[in-house]
Amino acid sequence: MQNARRASSLPIAFALAVAIVLVGHDAFGNRHLSAPTTKVATIDLSRVFERINVNASLEIQLNAITDQLNTEAESRTEAINQELRKAVELDKTDPDGAQDIRDRVALMKLELEEWGSLKQLELDRERALMWKSIYMSIRKQTTNLAEAEGWDIVLVNDSLGEVKLGNEMNVSREQQVISQILNRRMIYASTATDITEQLIVRINNLGP
Repeated sequence: MQNARRASSLPIAFALAVAIVLVGHDAFGNRHLSAPTTKVATIDLSRVFERINVNASLEIQLNAITDQLNTEAESRTEAINQELRKAVELDKTDPDGAQDIRDRVALMKLELEEWGSLKQLELDRERALMWKSIYMSIRKQTTNLAEAEGWDIVLVNDSLGEVKLGNEMNVSREQQVISQILNRRMIYASTATDITEQLIVRINNLGP
């Protein structure tokens, strides 16, 4: 009797097992079919920096500031030289007056050095803000382009370019090569994924 019941239950258990397997397979298949494809694009960031107009315009502004600072530095230096020439002329007739001028020149030189250091810091800050502004423009337009074209990820293609050897005395050439290799995050990217030209055109046409 028990054997009969066991025999009658086997087909039911087998049928349930088959049903579970089929349902699981179907669910897996549906998940597999419905999984979205990730669309990836790449850019050559160095080429973008070189060719976008916003870079050129900011460089012009910085060059104008640099020229202005150089003009003021030359003016201050010329004023110091004029005072020194006066001191030389007074050496024979008025040594004390010549010394007073030299003391004043020493102060002028100190002030010029302090002024130069301060302006160098200001110029460095302006250059840092320039690069930040350029990067923010690139990121903004990259985001807009990716959303318009349906790309999920945009990567910087750092596989481009050769590994270079420098002449730094404090870093071995072996260490230079290893450092460059380890700092790269991409080995290969198909040219079909490259959107550098599209991004450059978009930034130059639409601005920051």
